[in-house]
Amino acid sequence: MKEIISTCPRTNSNKKEFESLAKQYGLKYSEKFPENQGFTSDEMIKQIKKASICIVGDDKINQKVLKECLNLEYIIKWGSGTDQIDIESANKNSIEVFNTPEILGKYVAEFVLGLMIDSYRKITLNHKKMNEKIWYKSYGKSLFNKVVGFYGYGDIAKSLTKILKPFNCEIIYSDLNDLNIQGTTFMSLESMIKKSEILIVCAPLTETTMGSINKESLEHAELLELLINVSRGEIIKEGELIEMISDGSLRSLCLDVYEKEPPKLKEEVLNNENILFTSHNASNTIDANEEVNKVILNKLDEILGD
Repeated sequence: MKEIISTCPRTNSNKKEFESLAKQYGLKYSEKFPENQGFTSDEMIKQIKKASICIVGDDKINQKVLKECLNLEYIIKWGSGTDQIDIESANKNSIEVFNTPEILGKYVAEFVLGLMIDSYRKITLNHKKMNEKIWYKSYGKSLFNKVVGFYGYGDIAKSLTKILKPFNCEIIYSDLNDLNIQGTTFMSLESMIKKSEILIVCAPLTETTMGSINKESLEHAELLELLINVSRGEIIKEGELIEMISDGSLRSLCLDVYEKEPPKLKEEVLNNENILFTSHNASNTIDANEEVNKVILNKLDEILGD
């Protein structure tokens, strides 16, 4: 019997629908979830060896996996980012790869707005002080009229730009090309960093973007008050930015993604009042899960119904 295997925990909320659809076509559906953010390639071989279709999260699928998993016909990426999948090797092995783009951007944008306001108004810090029975009066800053720079102007950036309209922020961005979007200004990465008060990293991970946000590239970021990374951890030099927070050359930092997930961070770093840490969770809502799972269910129905 052919088998559909999900290694993405976010399919679980619609497990009954996935089971029902698989049964309709005489297939078995099962879920095998990693303890951390995703399975390694060796772990993936063990998990999807019998799969003809796999639904994956942030799992590593390289040439080794594709050679070992001979039953595999389709890979469906839960979400948009396919940087963990060797698509070229998949195509050579006649394995089709699908993803679910332009769905999660609005949910990530909503989360980023929360990080921006929390960082500026010191909400989490105030909460911690209250837990310590300290009547703490933090001097917050306002989000109104800030210059917001986007490194990568895709679905997340477009959604957040709409949300920020009432705050009267100036929107600038750096991308591969000038997208000619009304109300925004295209700049080189260097120029954008120099002008930004808030810098949001939401570019895809490529050879060009890997490690591109670092101490050197932020050298002239005199106006920068807050840096947020909700893309991939490898785009920034994590250690260098944390060091910049420690020496005061970077004021505030929000990290939802890390070079290694989960990260191994020292206690003094975790307790730094100028850094907000979250667990690669920016798009994780009940609504987002429902929306993406419906798209995947429709794709499965299309594949299996051919």
